[in-house]
Amino acid sequence: MYVEYLTNLLNTVYKVPGTIDPEKSFLELEVDSLSLAELSAHLEDELDVPIDEENLSAATTVAELAALLETHGAVMPA
Repeated sequence: MYVEYLTNLLNTVYKVPGTIDPEKSFLELEVDSLSLAELSAHLEDELDVPIDEENLSAATTVAELAALLETHGAVMPA
């Protein structure tokens, strides 16, 4: 559920091209540090869950971020 949400967000808002492999890091997906900061703020606002900088880095994978969202009880938008 969160993997699909994140891949859609990365494709549409952050313009990551092609099919996103959830096991690839943000560095491998060529998501820069500014986009990661924006993504963190976006997730905090939209899903009402805190994302610490230590939990979201260039080395973090989409799957790891999805698991973090689930662990923190993120609320998916309607």
